[in-house]
Amino acid sequence: MTIKEILGWGISQLSKLDSPRLDTELIIADILDEDRLYVMINPDKKLTHEQTEIIKTNILLRKSNYPIHYILKKREFMGRDFEVEAEVLIPRPDTEILVEQTLDEIRHLLKKTGSSVLGMEIGSGSGIISVSLLADIKELRIIAVDINDKALELTRRNACAHEVEKRIEIRKSDLFENAGDLKGSLDFIVSNPPYIARDVIQTLSEDIKRFEPLSALDGGSDGLDFYTAIIKAASEYIKPGGFAAFEIGYDQGKSVQNLLLDEGFSHCRVVKDLAGLDRVVIGRKI
Repeated sequence: MTIKEILGWGISQLSKLDSPRLDTELIIADILDEDRLYVMINPDKKLTHEQTEIIKTNILLRKSNYPIHYILKKREFMGRDFEVEAEVLIPRPDTEILVEQTLDEIRHLLKKTGSSVLGMEIGSGSGIISVSLLADIKELRIIAVDINDKALELTRRNACAHEVEKRIEIRKSDLFENAGDLKGSLDFIVSNPPYIARDVIQTLSEDIKRFEPLSALDGGSDGLDFYTAIIKAASEYIKPGGFAAFEIGYDQGKSVQNLLLDEGFSHCRVVKDLAGLDRVVIGRKI
């Protein structure tokens, strides 16, 4: 088959999905180890039998609502490519707001201290937050923790891919379980924890609720379980003048802000996304 022929077949197979052409082009480009432009300008290129069969298999997998980024095993985030696998949540563009706000806070700390900064990411997933922060600020060191072995492996691989592995320490830990030695030593804690209320999960799109890890989505009955646990302990770990930063659900700004205030944080602020919805909460430790 030619690229044109397999593209037409793929689009027809994925016609009920939101972006059949885009998904088909991405799948073809991935197998050819090329970009989408190559697929678009080489319609008459003949594919090998093996290439055709793999492309067909992946298109049928996508037809079942299996997420495109799990098929491609990668996701772009803040201009960088990251490895992703099915056991770990797929990075979302919304998380870029958390990274951008955290970068601003770290730069503020550096202006005050003029020295290195030590942070901790709770729930590293594929490592996109830690690696993105480290790649942009050379004076930064991070301890990244997660309970999921696959997440730890992906964080390590992505750190190596972006050449920040010397400034990241990766630990298996259930929140602060294996972080006792860090008490009073952190400049900040950052986290994008599970925050979807349990009864809302079944209303999510098929590709999310069927294929992405439930443990990375379920925030308890009100979506606040992880914020409550992290914030309650955070003040023991963060130095005075440091901060905590969280990604949140669209209606959780006030609740997470109050949790921070109740534990002695100040200058708490809610940052909205481009749609005007709550997306990030940041609080500083007095």
